[in-house]
Amino acid sequence: MATSKTSLKEALEPVLPEPFVCKVRYIHTSPKPCDPLFSPPPGREPEKTRLASHFLTVSTTATQNHGKGELSPMPEHSDIIVFGIEVLVYTTKHLTTIFVSKADSTGFLPHKPHEIAVKPIVTTFLQWLTSEEQRRKPGRTAVVSLFARAQSQYLFPGSAENGRKHILDDRQLIKWWAKVLDPILSSPPECAGGSSKVPDVQGCITVPGFERGELRQFFPAQRSVAGIEQHWRAGHPLRELAEARGVSAAAPPRCLLPRFPDDPKARYMQDLDDEVGITEDATHSSPTKRRKGMWGSVRDLDRFWEAMEFRQECSSGRMVGFLWVVIPAQEAATNGAMEASQESSQGAPSSEPAIQRDVTPTPTSDGQTSPKKKRRPLTGLIIPRKPRLKGGSSSLSAASAGLNGMVEGAQAREGLMMTRDGYDRAMQTLLHLDFANLDVAARSTSKWVSEVSNICGLASDFAIKVAGTAKPADSTRKANGGRQVNDLGGMITKKRKATDGSASDHRALADTAEATNRVEAPAINTLGAGMIRKKPKPPVS
Repeated sequence: MATSKTSLKEALEPVLPEPFVCKVRYIHTSPKPCDPLFSPPPGREPEKTRLASHFLTVSTTATQNHGKGELSPMPEHSDIIVFGIEVLVYTTKHLTTIFVSKADSTGFLPHKPHEIAVKPIVTTFLQWLTSEEQRRKPGRTAVVSLFARAQSQYLFPGSAENGRKHILDDRQLIKWWAKVLDPILSSPPECAGGSSKVPDVQGCITVPGFERGELRQFFPAQRSVAGIEQHWRAGHPLRELAEARGVSAAAPPRCLLPRFPDDPKARYMQDLDDEVGITEDATHSSPTKRRKGMWGSVRDLDRFWEAMEFRQECSSGRMVGFLWVVIPAQEAATNGAMEASQESSQGAPSSEPAIQRDVTPTPTSDGQTSPKKKRRPLTGLIIPRKPRLKGGSSSLSAASAGLNGMVEGAQAREGLMMTRDGYDRAMQTLLHLDFANLDVAARSTSKWVSEVSNICGLASDFAIKVAGTAKPADSTRKANGGRQVNDLGGMITKKRKATDGSASDHRALADTAEATNRVEAPAINTLGAGMIRKKPKPPVS
């Protein structure tokens, strides 16, 4: 990942195969204040936290299976959502948390394109979001976090009834997400200011009920890419993240664990809080009940993860995997680089020189100077703000300009910037649709797109077309000078065909058959003549 500005379309096209074409729709909200992600240590104020929601859908032309694995396009169904992912981005003063809330497919993408398209799209989208956050705030540590819990459907109601949907079990899902996050370790963001120092990116996996040695089965293959050794380890980075937040690693466990929506460990944390009478608002609980922020039965993080093994989510016969990828903070090389980054985030600077204010004191009637400063009239260009539409804000030319909408504050962003109410309305609409078969899925897709367009005040579809540019493996090999490939032809012995009944051909066939018989026939133990002792005959009288 690079810290330079790259559009989402430019990031997706190089990772998708050349014949693959899809439509991408991306909606998100601006960061708004929210409840703190971490509980504050005793005696400290909660961290000011802001939350931004991001939702990406991928749709393709619908296909109908006519048997024998053949798929043909259906003109009447021009567009059907095949995949969606929701990501929540929490930002504090020192930490950016990119949390994968939900990811789901509808099953209407053929199996092979599903393997070559969905995984790179998810990886690239997370890389792109992480790069954007690192580009805006290089002084913050970034962490990509998720928990993998196998379910038949997450985002698309009725999709589990589709027989073509490939549903992963718990073990497969954890391994799949580890492979999705693995490229982030091998291609971390470039350091701000062009520094050659490579961030020490770390991947962590925890599955309650598994020992550290047993977690190696979920690790992707270790390899070195461009001199960077990829590191996955069993455990969690919560203590390291606490230090990045300015919190001691010895703080109570409830202050080190994040509370995500629909999170199994967050529900357990709430139960532990209720046992000792701890509430998030210090004014509603006495110091005696708070017990210095400590739980009664769980005193450290290790004990917490051991107890998680017996929770209903983790003990019902299915495992739940918690995964993290931690990217250390990037420090700017010079103050000028930081100023340039701030100027770019606030819009194009004016060509006029900076206004110098007159600080010369003016004398009063008694001869003393007055501290009042004289102001000069403002000069320079006036850059008006674009009006915001009710329910969301977007550029009216977003569909034709590649979704490069201008949000309030003259900051260019991708996709459709929506208000929180508009975003929630769009997500609730999606969760009340049906994707059980092609007909209803096509109508549901059209209804959802129309609803989002109406919320944002758009007269047309807001999708952008993404066409893969990655060459197939064979084409890439030829383009790279015809690198040698593994050829098993020399290891296969073929029988020669007899032509014209020639003796040489018959002899070759006989030799081949004899060699084959020698290889395939089991060896027979025989005793040599010297090993057989014959009984001597009695002398003849």
